[in-house]
Amino acid sequence: MPFLGGAVSFSRYHVAGGSPKRLEDKLLDKLREHVIGSQRTARSTGEDVGWVGGRHVLDREFDIEKNVILDCLHFGLRIDGSRVPPELLHAYVQQELDALREKHIGNGKGFGKLKQQAMDAAKRRAAQEVSQGRYHRMRQIPILWDTRSDTLYVGSTQPAVFEHLAPLFKETFDRRIERVSAGRLGYRWAEEAGVGRRLETMTPAKLVAHPSGNGHIAVYWTAQDDANRDFLGNEFMLWLWYSLAERSDTITLSDQTDASVVIVKQLMLECPWAEFGKDMITSDGPAQLAESRRAIAAGKLPRKCGLIVSRQGDQYEFVLQAETLAVSSAKLPPVEGNGNPRAAIEERVEQVRHLADTVDLLFKAFLKERAATEWTDLRERMAAWLKAG
Repeated sequence: MPFLGGAVSFSRYHVAGGSPKRLEDKLLDKLREHVIGSQRTARSTGEDVGWVGGRHVLDREFDIEKNVILDCLHFGLRIDGSRVPPELLHAYVQQELDALREKHIGNGKGFGKLKQQAMDAAKRRAAQEVSQGRYHRMRQIPILWDTRSDTLYVGSTQPAVFEHLAPLFKETFDRRIERVSAGRLGYRWAEEAGVGRRLETMTPAKLVAHPSGNGHIAVYWTAQDDANRDFLGNEFMLWLWYSLAERSDTITLSDQTDASVVIVKQLMLECPWAEFGKDMITSDGPAQLAESRRAIAAGKLPRKCGLIVSRQGDQYEFVLQAETLAVSSAKLPPVEGNGNPRAAIEERVEQVRHLADTVDLLFKAFLKERAATEWTDLRERMAAWLKAG
């Protein structure tokens, strides 16, 4: 399982209502009641959704020794479904259409009717093959429930997984989960810092003027919700880029530790006005390239970037998504374990926590400046840096 070995990818969810105080067998019974294949987990989509034990896709067993690690619960979400590959279905349609054309040649039957018949026949053929067990696919999504922070680490960055996970989690544990995103984390930090009203009134920073001269248009991928502040994730990445270029590659965090940061391997930049498309720039040092500077000078915002971050003696290399703060392809430090497999697993769990904490502390360092009265001056310096290209 990725949380316990290899590269790690995850999105995070907050468990509303809190986590259980004790990780005991009664909690595992809830997982057993909703194990994959149980009648209650079938979905109207034709997919079957349920829990698995976490070791592999066929693991249906749960026990304290395996599933409880420190104060975390480790298990898996399995999604089963059958779907004929689109290319194969297209081939079936063509085969049926060729046969119908040969059969009805010269009888004046319209192409549209023949094509509809061909599609219907192809779908019947595909449905029969699915009923015979062909094209069955099983997916396992690793889950790590950190009861200390009421956080659910989900080993996928695909939003569609939430549609399967949320109802099953609610049905199993009677708990609602909420996506952790830049905006939600911003609201939480602002409440703790006593600047909630300041964050509520924030709008996307005017760093580059709209080419039309008609002022700044809201970031299109977050504009559909007036309460959405996920654009802060895009500004965070731009602030990080500016800080590394104009200040220092070391950032002091609120817990008095330092984080050394380098932007590496990839940068995805997109026009917030949905007018000039997006750029995916790959390089050992993408932030240093002239094309990257031209893109942000034209108003494009970073939506994803590769980072190497070092803090408290640990170094992580990963890709960070701006709006969700989701982590992809993270390389964690080698674990020692001193020959003890259990100690090695527990060390991995602490590394996942440490990585998430480091991301959050970096983001909060940005939020502190974003919410400060000196933000106007900093914004003007950033705008001048962007203009200089």
